[in-house]
Amino acid sequence: MPTLTDSRKTLRLDELSEALRISRQTLVRWTDRGLINADLDWGVSDSNEETRLIEVDQSTLDFLEGFAGEYREDTVSRTEARRLLKLIDRNQVQKLIRQGSIKARKIKGETRVSVGSVEDYLMTLEETE
Repeated sequence: MPTLTDSRKTLRLDELSEALRISRQTLVRWTDRGLINADLDWGVSDSNEETRLIEVDQSTLDFLEGFAGEYREDTVSRTEARRLLKLIDRNQVQKLIRQGSIKARKIKGETRVSVGSVEDYLMTLEETE
């Protein structure tokens, strides 16, 4: 049950994405899976273009601001990176690492991919849409 201090805010999804440095794709996935308390909607921008909106309460925004930094610092396996990138071909992840599009490092002999670099790559793709 929301309290009086948990006022809901409607934000443009792309603005929240930029502020948190988390891709829109990830924010939508977290919302769809119920990992964050938010609702998605559509609206019209000042330039009369359709835009994606996200409605969140202040406690969720506070959580996201703290969590986003920790999440970006995490590393994942190449298999998990494929899932985050929604890629099926494992060679594509290796190609992105070689190109420098995403960053990886060896940890205890295993290649681990930086979540922050995956999010940066996704945000770059979203900008070109």
